Amino acid sequence: MRREIINEYQRLNSEDQKTFRRWLWANTVVGAILLAGLIALASKSPGDKSGSTAQNATIHTQAKLP
Repeated sequence: MRREIINEYQRLNSEDQKTFRRWLWANTVVGAILLAGLIALASKSPGDKSGSTAQNATIHTQAKLP
């Protein structure tokens, strides 16, 4: 399968190869950004509360009080 993909790539003209490399690079960059975001979310400990999170929790709690 891998060899077939390489052969198909080599059969492309130089402009199509350039377009494919650009597409592959763009996907790599987007994937790296998404991976960094997932790592950042996963590394945030459950006990951490930012000011806005605490403020939202307070607002929701106050809204439920009679």
